[in-house]
Amino acid sequence: MATLNSYITDVRRLLHDANGNFWSNDEITDYINDGRERVVRDTGCLRTLQISATPLAPDGTAAIIWSAGLVVTAGQYIFSNIFIYQVTVSGTLGTTSPPYPTSGTNFPPSTAFTNGTATLLYVQNAEVIPFSSLPNGSQTLDVLNLTIYWGNSRIPLRYLPWTNFNAQLRYWQNYVGRPVCFSTYGQSQIYISPIPDQSYSMEVDTVILPSPLVLTNPTVNDAINDPYTVPVAFYAAYKAKYKEQSYGESEIFLQQYNRQVQSVLNSVFTRRIPDPYSSPY
Repeated sequence: MATLNSYITDVRRLLHDANGNFWSNDEITDYINDGRERVVRDTGCLRTLQISATPLAPDGTAAIIWSAGLVVTAGQYIFSNIFIYQVTVSGTLGTTSPPYPTSGTNFPPSTAFTNGTATLLYVQNAEVIPFSSLPNGSQTLDVLNLTIYWGNSRIPLRYLPWTNFNAQLRYWQNYVGRPVCFSTYGQSQIYISPIPDQSYSMEVDTVILPSPLVLTNPTVNDAINDPYTVPVAFYAAYKAKYKEQSYGESEIFLQQYNRQVQSVLNSVFTRRIPDPYSSPY
């Protein structure tokens, strides 16, 4: 496995700067970390299942479903209908659930209100799963699949592009039930529909960005495995030469990086036969 030390050695060999006369280790390390992120973006190699739950509170904890007479404390999150609320004043929830938006009321609710003896404040819609609330947080780059646990079953959710998702599944504001579909919105949000009618455990199949390698611990093994480590040095050399304004050499390194990425993708592609005894039809 690659380490920061081995990356630095590879980059310096490409740059013919073994003694560090032109580029410091700090600068080379920055370029190496840029290269590692670029490799993940181009190949999706750093893939992980993040285990979480929905609906999620902004802090990543599962929100508690509203129920009459429930004793709640300040700081807790609850969800009712399509909204997640934070408890701002401890107390006991009332006998009637928080009001659903009606004509003439704010959507979403913008001010704190009492429910029983507790005070609640709207924080987000229950259909939203922020990347920041997942175990890997803002390192989450992309969501490939989303599966919820329902009893003893795993239910993979269908994916729709946002425009189709918005038109087909968000028409009714009170469309509540077991989620069947998801979409991504912007750079950092997942939407699911129908809006959850209860708490569901879920696993999110994601591509995540690598944590930076640091000079204070340069022998730690990289989370990126061979052969995906091979293109990194070429991208780092491209950044170093570009900074030097040696644009011709930088372009050569960038072209070589692209070739190495394609070579890696070709080398890890293997034909897999699901069942050698089944009919191809």
